[in-house]
Amino acid sequence: MEVYSSCHNRFAIAVQAMQLALLLSLPTIINGWITPSSSSTLSYHRNVKPSTSTITTTKTTTTKTTTTMLDGTSRRDILSTTVASLTASVLVPTTTNNNANALEELLLDGESQKYKLKFPTLFAPLYGNASRKTIKRSLGRSTTTTTTASAPTSTTTTPTADGSSNNINNDANNIWALEQNLELGPLQTPLRCTVIQLNDGTLWVHAPLAPTEEFFQLVQSCASGTLGGTGDVGSNAAGGTAGGPAVVSHVVVPTYALEHKVFVKDCLERWPEAQLWTSPNQFSFPFRGVSEEFVFGKRVSGVLGDCYGGKYYSNGDNNNVIPPWSDEIEYATLYGGTFNIGGKQTTLSETAFFHKSSKTLIVTDAVARIPKSIPELNDPEKLLLISKRSTSDPMPEDTPEARLAGWKKTVLLVSYFFPEHEEPDPSNLGVVTWTDGWEENFVNLAERKLLVPPVVRTLLYAQNPMGVRRWVDIVSRESGWDFDRIVPAHFDAPIEGVGPEEFRDGFRFLEDESVDAFPLEDLRRGLRPIADFVLKRL
Repeated sequence: MEVYSSCHNRFAIAVQAMQLALLLSLPTIINGWITPSSSSTLSYHRNVKPSTSTITTTKTTTTKTTTTMLDGTSRRDILSTTVASLTASVLVPTTTNNNANALEELLLDGESQKYKLKFPTLFAPLYGNASRKTIKRSLGRSTTTTTTASAPTSTTTTPTADGSSNNINNDANNIWALEQNLELGPLQTPLRCTVIQLNDGTLWVHAPLAPTEEFFQLVQSCASGTLGGTGDVGSNAAGGTAGGPAVVSHVVVPTYALEHKVFVKDCLERWPEAQLWTSPNQFSFPFRGVSEEFVFGKRVSGVLGDCYGGKYYSNGDNNNVIPPWSDEIEYATLYGGTFNIGGKQTTLSETAFFHKSSKTLIVTDAVARIPKSIPELNDPEKLLLISKRSTSDPMPEDTPEARLAGWKKTVLLVSYFFPEHEEPDPSNLGVVTWTDGWEENFVNLAERKLLVPPVVRTLLYAQNPMGVRRWVDIVSRESGWDFDRIVPAHFDAPIEGVGPEEFRDGFRFLEDESVDAFPLEDLRRGLRPIADFVLKRL
């Protein structure tokens, strides 16, 4: 683990982090550096429901990278990142395929989950070698699929972290979600890539994830004629190996945000025949004008404008090319805030996609839904660390309630940076305590059927409300898209039962800022002053 310390006060650190986040095109910066009072190593059994006996104190472990932090240091006075090895059991379908057997061996020893981050970022591991687990979920509509060691039946379930199940009713199995964790210190939230099988049998990959062998195999397993191509493989599975790199024909960079594009170059090395499509105004930092070949590994095939209703609308870029998949997947581009990045005014954009056959709207950061239960990949140890009422408290017992409290506090830290009820202890320098009322603020976020995240709403959309309103009009009315669910790149997915009118309702704040307002103190303490500062400086 790398530890970066700073002598700056907590607000200065937050401001610097937020500036870096924008400049490196990372949309969210989060507070929450947690310092345990004990140096004991804790081991967990992820697939076992928590109880008071779940935690065992040991001196060493061979299955998990231990989190070590600095005792007695304020969470807001150090910048710390943890590279945690995700060690859940991996269920591999029974097969006689030699390649699948080889992949099974990789999965069992964790090799398939390793990768190298080649570009410095603000999320773990910052730079260098790391490990991420990937899960795959079928979002199709013909069967309900998940992972089991035996062949699936027509009705199966996906296990969640709390032991419950997610059932998905399907019609056509040609769309999947692949998920990993996005990590900053102990804070973990889901990060999602969407894969669509096109009518020609090849794959369209939206916002690729960390380039592990597990991720590559799971993507390729979505192709026709391979294990998983008909929905036979869901979460926690190897996914089959019959589909080679050539099955991926298109890779899409849907936004400016770094975590959704930092691995594109690695993925195009794996899938060299794939065409590359990007949202407008991609940029490099700190050096502008760096070639596409250097950034992405190849030239961009086309920059996306708008395409809906059988018509194509250029965004003014001279690299506008109509994608060959536009008859299956239409799209519309949102233009948010404009910032001076590297001496050049740059408008940040995000392209939304409508997959006709599954009636699915695919977005990146524009909207989300906060899950009330713990996401499947979250590390129990980190949840318990965050769940503590005070940073000076000992580690709590491993109970469902403690884990869930850790998840709820993670959401508040990610959403607001310095949430209202996270208070410095005036009598104990360096100690931070959560005061009563924080759960109500979590409910304020989680009860929303569709959430426009505080960061993008406050920092990006407030700069260009007319442009955002125009995009909402296109997505909800002008395009004629009849979607009935949304798949965002963060938090929960799919968001079922959300159509054009519900989507439009989620943006009513564009007409009246008091609609669906966030708690004033949550904004005032962290996000609002940071946003105001950044908007003046950039």
